[in-house]
Amino acid sequence: MKKCPFKVGDMVRFSPSPRTQALYQDIDRFGLKVNQVAKIREIRRGIYLYFKNGRGGFPWNEFVPAKVP
Repeated sequence: MKKCPFKVGDMVRFSPSPRTQALYQDIDRFGLKVNQVAKIREIRRGIYLYFKNGRGGFPWNEFVPAKVP
């Protein structure tokens, strides 16, 4: 996997692949909703993004930069 292009403090939108959505049919239990915008609080092992209250844990490639006004 390529190096994570995001850094702590960046705003991203959760945009999971169809494969990820099929694997985790109850994605909401991880604290994120599809298309939800959130601020990165932590990046673990250079891959996994975490947000407020420890939500997240998905790899960075399941996110896209969020356009915040």
